[in-house]
Amino acid sequence: MIQEIADRIFVELDYEGANVGVVLTDEGAIVIDTPIIPDEARHWANTVAKLTDRVLYVFNTDHHRAHIMGNQFFDAPVLAHEAAWKEMTNYKDTFIERTKNLFKKRPDVQKQLDQVKIIRPELCFTGKLVMQKGKRELQFTYLGGHTPATSGLYLPKERILFTGDLVVVDEHPALGQCNSEEWLSKLRWLRKQKYAQIVPGHGPLCNVEASEPVSEYIRAMRSRVRSQFKGGRSKAEAAVVISQMLDFFPYRQGEKSIIEKRIRAGVSRVYDEMKMLYAQEGNNREVIGLPNPNV
Repeated sequence: MIQEIADRIFVELDYEGANVGVVLTDEGAIVIDTPIIPDEARHWANTVAKLTDRVLYVFNTDHHRAHIMGNQFFDAPVLAHEAAWKEMTNYKDTFIERTKNLFKKRPDVQKQLDQVKIIRPELCFTGKLVMQKGKRELQFTYLGGHTPATSGLYLPKERILFTGDLVVVDEHPALGQCNSEEWLSKLRWLRKQKYAQIVPGHGPLCNVEASEPVSEYIRAMRSRVRSQFKGGRSKAEAAVVISQMLDFFPYRQGEKSIIEKRIRAGVSRVYDEMKMLYAQEGNNREVIGLPNPNV
């Protein structure tokens, strides 16, 4: 059910996949992300149409399917970080097929996805993009961490931040394309801010302190994968970490294999980070003439 969380700022938290939102201005609306299931995306488009007769932009907070699959149902250009545009330009028919594979037990959804077209960003930014629409200021800003494209929308008057998947609540964060150090750094920064409300990428509305469990998860993943790497185990052997992380957050019945796949991708990514980190430390020691403890 759509909620108005501040004057002319609405969110919908009940669709499959990512949270979505819409911000109304005197000149038109900004839609934040679109549902993955086409019927829900149509519903979202119809809901927005009841609030405004003009959508200025669809803002994708990331390039992942949970945020972009419903873009086609809005007659408006898509806005996103440049890195999202680079990723989405490479999406082919196989991307749709992989999305359909997520719904093997829901043939109705698979049939809906046959009609989906990927609508790529027309407008991109890298650091920050500030717009003034009527009396409303909108700050589209790079957040990073989760992916090189992760971005948010900040509304300074209301002190509301849409974080994309930088923050998720009561859900396993996806680390498969992350920069885990950057993610932890950005979350520490976030908790120092005086935001009135956070709209996370997934889960209920929250405050900045709700980001701490995400930090705990990332730190635990880094620590456990680091132990595997320093113990001389291969990336495949480091997969034992999957079972160690599985119960960190709850998951719905029937989703265990999906969550295990998400964790596996995170283990692989963090393992590569550790490999690069310790290789760099060894190189630095060689430069200054110290013994390399990793040899």
